Amino acid sequence: MKKRYLLGFLTACLWGTGMLSAQTAVSDTLKFVFKLHGQTRRYQVVFCQQGENIQMNWGIERNLRWQSGSYTMTPEALKNGKQLCFLQPEDGNHLTLSSLETAYVLPQKALQQLKEKGSMEFNRTVYDRVADESEKNAGRPLLHVVDRHEGGEMWIWDNSSLPVVWRMKNNPLEINWQVEVK
Repeated sequence: MKKRYLLGFLTACLWGTGMLSAQTAVSDTLKFVFKLHGQTRRYQVVFCQQGENIQMNWGIERNLRWQSGSYTMTPEALKNGKQLCFLQPEDGNHLTLSSLETAYVLPQKALQQLKEKGSMEFNRTVYDRVADESEKNAGRPLLHVVDRHEGGEMWIWDNSSLPVVWRMKNNPLEINWQVEVK
């Protein structure tokens, strides 16, 4: 049953909007695993091109029912955004984020600043890069950064077209996650 929902969800995404080019997207469905206050939730996620926007379609089986929704990010947000959206996914919600927000993706400007200066300011926080690029996913290194003041950590998929925040740990909001490729 779960496979049928997932296949339907992926087919609708691919048919309706088309996948991002191979250099931009992860070829597989991603599994975002969230841990918050002792609970674990596993969301199936696909990033799709929709016109000039990027849409992050998500789905999860909860209470024996498939729930889904999406976050749409504008080109301006993907280029120059200043904050991550921390809105909890709600069944049936298809949100278009402001030009300042991204969902689980670092804006290209912040990634460029991180690579050029070794630190970046994002989400009203300064992050310093940790010199450890041994970890890779989907053939690209994960850039490890640490919040200068509170110790929160992020691992960012080093892909200038779609720098996914692959993992978040010790977040002051206590929202931690990790991406797994199925």
